[in-house]
Amino acid sequence: MLEYSPKVLPKQLCNIERLVDALKMRNLDGVVVNSPYNMYYLSGFKGIAHKSDEPRPYAVVVARDQPDHPILVVADYYVGSLISQPTWIEDIRTFRAVMLPLDLPAQEDDLDRFLPDGIDDVTWSANLRCHYAMNIVESCREALIDLGIGSGRVAFDDQRFGHQLAMDGIEVVDGYDPMMYARCVKTDAEIELLKRATSVNEQAICRAIKTWDRGMMWQDFNHEYHRAVVDLGGFVRDPGAMVWGHPCGADSAVTLQSRLDDFEMRSGVHILFDCHGTLDLYCWDGGKTWIVDGEAAGDAKQYADVTALAATAVMESMRPGVTISELQAVGRSVYRKNGVARADEVLIFFHGLGLSHMELEQHSVDGVPNHDWRLVSNMIVPIHILYPGDEHHRIWLEEVVQVTPDGGEPFFSWGLDPLIAV
Repeated sequence: MLEYSPKVLPKQLCNIERLVDALKMRNLDGVVVNSPYNMYYLSGFKGIAHKSDEPRPYAVVVARDQPDHPILVVADYYVGSLISQPTWIEDIRTFRAVMLPLDLPAQEDDLDRFLPDGIDDVTWSANLRCHYAMNIVESCREALIDLGIGSGRVAFDDQRFGHQLAMDGIEVVDGYDPMMYARCVKTDAEIELLKRATSVNEQAICRAIKTWDRGMMWQDFNHEYHRAVVDLGGFVRDPGAMVWGHPCGADSAVTLQSRLDDFEMRSGVHILFDCHGTLDLYCWDGGKTWIVDGEAAGDAKQYADVTALAATAVMESMRPGVTISELQAVGRSVYRKNGVARADEVLIFFHGLGLSHMELEQHSVDGVPNHDWRLVSNMIVPIHILYPGDEHHRIWLEEVVQVTPDGGEPFFSWGLDPLIAV
């Protein structure tokens, strides 16, 4: 059995109160989402067959004045999926989609072929037949009108879809920032999912290291990490999970791997684990430095020790209200105080983490770019610290951190020192 096998998730993942705040601050009457991650965030629904650039066969409609009555619209062939993964949304509607024949006239019982046994015992099933629309546009128009937002300012996370609805009374507004305002602060259920995802990454890295042997190539090692993830129950995306490139010899350039890179993983080389993947659609990120078949020595030992001190200082400072530039200054000051050369070349950066590796507003309510953003309690924010150097001196540390009033709480269990030979 998979260690992290699929399980039924909580009915509600979303921070609906924060979404309502976002709508109020931006003078929006409602929001319509149909991007996969926002759908999942608001409803818990994830469609197994859908690909990212296909027309989206689902939507969630939320009215600012009726946040406890959202409407979930899904294609008829997806209705059965809602039995195994419950949702907090009670008003569920459906529409005729791609599976039904075009060479035959529509029948009143067409929907029945998609309804599994026992669906009549579910409270929301009564809506299905009386709200069976011919297409998603018709269904969403009806939902907007029923919620009293058939006119006004409505945010869409896909503005193209908003214009496709062609409702004269609606002003179509970009819904990206309102949704990110809600998503950046995690609910308790989301925090547990992110901790679980981080655990998959940590275990997969440790399993991959155990497969190393002399003569092993980088591409083979990537495969071992990917296999460890799948064996545990997680997922990685094409083209791969390992992010950092590893210039060989004296080359100290900061690069991302092209997925075509390959080299022999010789003893003493510093490998930088920055791994991406998902469990229950929630992302993991991060890792740290692994010294292949050895441990940090000489100058590299100093760089590693000070990097751990810098990360500790940054985490202690990760409290609500602190800005990213202030955190960067905290980390850099540690290098300077400890006499480490080239402190200004150290890269210290941050982003949100959740269903994506951003989860941040791009612009504030007044339109100002949100570059130097402030921390808020229960944000999940990875710390990235890279001391650049050649293959025997570069040091990397990425810790996933929950922001709290008492400082940042790390998710990894393995501490801040480099990984060494096992």
